[in-house]
Amino acid sequence: MKNYEGEKGNGMTERQARSFLTHSKSTLILGTIDPDGTPVIHPVWFYFDSPRTKLYFYTEPALRKARNIRERSRVYFDVDQDEWPYRGVKGRGRAKMVTRKEALSVGAKILSKYVRKGQPLAKYALKKIRSGGYVVFEITPAYFTSWDYGKLVRRSPALRDALNP
Repeated sequence: MKNYEGEKGNGMTERQARSFLTHSKSTLILGTIDPDGTPVIHPVWFYFDSPRTKLYFYTEPALRKARNIRERSRVYFDVDQDEWPYRGVKGRGRAKMVTRKEALSVGAKILSKYVRKGQPLAKYALKKIRSGGYVVFEITPAYFTSWDYGKLVRRSPALRDALNP
């Protein structure tokens, strides 16, 4: 990953972070900036292309997240696990809309991660991507970091006993 650094003492290795992003079924929490400078977060389904170190998501072109990215491409992101052991990957980068040809291929990868094969939802979303009703954005990370609190607790029995997982 570009500029990858796990948190000191409780971060994942780069390989673990890539695997986490590849296999996580959590939503990606996308941070964008409104015209007045207010940060806004948006949960999205995503696909991580590990060899290219790119994250992808789709949305409707008129929604706030799409507008914000078209006006200000800087984004922040977080993918974490909300059950024990808490862990995740977060970072910042730039986002851009991909071509419609690439959007269909990437959209299918996003949907295969979250929707069972043959379900009408996948067909509906792909049809919307094909027609331009959904657009796909690519995030090129500038910086990543990670955490894995399971590592922290393994080193500290007192902390392990204090948590309510």
